[in-house]
Amino acid sequence: MRPETNGCQRRNVPRFMLIGAGPFAQKTYIPYLKSLEEDGRARLMAVVEVHGMEETVREVTHHDFPDIHSLFVPAFTASIPRVTYNRLSEVVAQLHIDCVIISTEPLAHTAYGLWALQQGLNVIMDKPISTRKGACTDPNAALGIADDYKNLLSAYEKLQQRKRTCYLVQSHRRYHPGFHFLLHKIRQLQKSTLCPITSLNSSHCDGMWRMPHEIVGQEYHTFKNGYGKLSHSGYHLLDVSSKFMRSSWGGGQDPTKIPNKLEVISSFITPGGFYTALNRSDYERIFGVEYVRRQDYSDDELWRLMDGMGEIDCGILMTAYHDDRPICLVQLNLLHTGFSRRSSVQTGSDLYRGVGRVKHESHDIKCGPFQTIVAESRKSSDKGVSSHLPSSSIGGEDHFDVNIFQNNGLLGNEDPVIQSYTMDDILRVYPAMLGDTSEKVKRGVLEESLDFMSGKVNVDGLASNLPDHALPAYIMSAAYLSHVRKTMGQNPAVTIELDDDCQHLTIV
Repeated sequence: MRPETNGCQRRNVPRFMLIGAGPFAQKTYIPYLKSLEEDGRARLMAVVEVHGMEETVREVTHHDFPDIHSLFVPAFTASIPRVTYNRLSEVVAQLHIDCVIISTEPLAHTAYGLWALQQGLNVIMDKPISTRKGACTDPNAALGIADDYKNLLSAYEKLQQRKRTCYLVQSHRRYHPGFHFLLHKIRQLQKSTLCPITSLNSSHCDGMWRMPHEIVGQEYHTFKNGYGKLSHSGYHLLDVSSKFMRSSWGGGQDPTKIPNKLEVISSFITPGGFYTALNRSDYERIFGVEYVRRQDYSDDELWRLMDGMGEIDCGILMTAYHDDRPICLVQLNLLHTGFSRRSSVQTGSDLYRGVGRVKHESHDIKCGPFQTIVAESRKSSDKGVSSHLPSSSIGGEDHFDVNIFQNNGLLGNEDPVIQSYTMDDILRVYPAMLGDTSEKVKRGVLEESLDFMSGKVNVDGLASNLPDHALPAYIMSAAYLSHVRKTMGQNPAVTIELDDDCQHLTIV
């Protein structure tokens, strides 16, 4: 039977269901869906949240979506309770939902994703694909992350046999003009030289500094479930590094230059290690009586509560092999700890934003003796706080500088040895992109879902569809497994076997 060519059930504007109305949904999905509704392009029909969130949902929807259908369900992770499954399905049928947005705790991503695929829906899902409780301490939990991806991909591929749908992952760097520019430069060099990336060094640090009592009590982007940075913002770096590598493996590349396995070794700093580097005496010296008054725990209690927590900082070393020959070296640093603007123990209610969190990101991409690309994004203020600097300058909100060093004597071109670009320069190359700010690019996934449901873009043209996320999902799983093995005194090297299209992978 020929699959349907579009995932929209009705001819009017696409209808959305939002599952999860937490901080990210409140800052991104809800306001932009309101804008789309005002433009007659989409409708938010329903919000789903766990019991206990009734007041929050009312506060964030009563003004812009007064007639929205609200459904409250029990919290779950492994599978959806049958009663909840049936209630969700009934709402989808009654309201003629076309697309579901999954913006929940990542422990529930897989269960909601499988349910949505069984309903034949289009899906937008926050990163990461999934995570597991105890991923830092349990090898089965670490491997379960790869299993979750495999199960979702299998269900998605099964659905595509009868109906074309999208399953978009909110990995918003895929919609950022700066990263489009980098991918273009990598492919351009690969096409002219057939040289893949031979070395990649990438780092992301968000400067999120939590006090010890906050670490043990925080619920949003928590560490106490046995996972951390990798399952928070760290997925973005796994994703872009995978895109960089894969961009140099295609385009008629010699098959012997394309890796068929990837070795992963990780090192984590967990809350206990961070509290060793910066201990009670240090906090009391820095903050004085302000810190002493806020402490509800003794050191013994903190050590006990921090035991088994997830990673604050993570380093990953990877080697890409073709058979037994190493052909690419990769180093990733995924960090919370770094330059921060926090200068007080006292904070507001949001321990993720608004507490001095400042993002720094860099990429050093080498393609043999032909080219080195150095890209940097370095901000100087927390989100929503003006830096009083030009937007695209270093420290500004949209800073993104690229310097390209090329061996023009070998390449036979007339380009300068050093080519430098700012965000303003890049936007002149990609004028049709959605925008340069991080908030605007986070809307890219919604725009892409609408383009797909309207028939403007087909499955092959999607920038962030599920089948293209196998490699970052498996690297995440392997990084957790490597850490667990190391703590158990075992060989920390984990191997991922790669297939030709990097969709059906295996951890060995």
